[in-house]
Amino acid sequence: MRHTLAEVKRSYGPEKAWAEMQGDLPCYLIYRPISFRVALPFLWLGVPVMAMTLLSLVIALAMLLMALRGGEHAYLWVAGLGFTYHVMDCVDGNMARTLGRTSRLGAILDGTIDMSFWCLLLLSLGILVQGQGGGLWGEHAVTASLGLGLLLLLNRKTRDNFTAQNVQTAYFQAEIPERIAWPDKLLMAVVGLEFVYVFAIALGGLAGRLDAVLLGIAVYVVAMFAGALGLTFASAARLDRESGDRDPH
Repeated sequence: MRHTLAEVKRSYGPEKAWAEMQGDLPCYLIYRPISFRVALPFLWLGVPVMAMTLLSLVIALAMLLMALRGGEHAYLWVAGLGFTYHVMDCVDGNMARTLGRTSRLGAILDGTIDMSFWCLLLLSLGILVQGQGGGLWGEHAVTASLGLGLLLLLNRKTRDNFTAQNVQTAYFQAEIPERIAWPDKLLMAVVGLEFVYVFAIALGGLAGRLDAVLLGIAVYVVAMFAGALGLTFASAARLDRESGDRDPH
């Protein structure tokens, strides 16, 4: 069956779009539109969705390899492969929804590879900074990048625990509102900024200031970690209070 671009776009329903707007706004604005067209030839060729998911892992690993062996322009390789990863990470979802072949295994594998990518991207940046002499970080750029990866994993683990226990997210709205309040718009604009790391790496590398890029990302990651945990704990406490109010005892 020769699928069309219109089919691929229709598979990306309003619920999925709303979820992506809340947590991954740059992905919604940049990578998702590109991925619709990229998905088409793979659909025509009958490439398995799982193969596309695993291809994303290969791209993430290649990014680390290029950080180590990419030479003078390693930062461009890292940024380019990171950009490619973001697009391909959308492509497998597009294909699965278009074909009606979504699976729990695929979703779990995709999430695992996704977290691996973010840790590998941060590690790659640390290696690039170290390769430029360390700058503001001295000899600690790689150590700092590994620490940031740990914060990302802790953040995701806390969020996933909340969702598993309460069958809802801690700070995203499941239902599409008629009107988006300005605090929600601000949150949407801030939460997904990690999707522009690849642009910052490219520009920082050109300017010879990847150490400043790592510093900016570090501030962002720490702030998001503290904010996300605060919102998650506050949501858990609110649910406890509501449950207590309904408790007949």
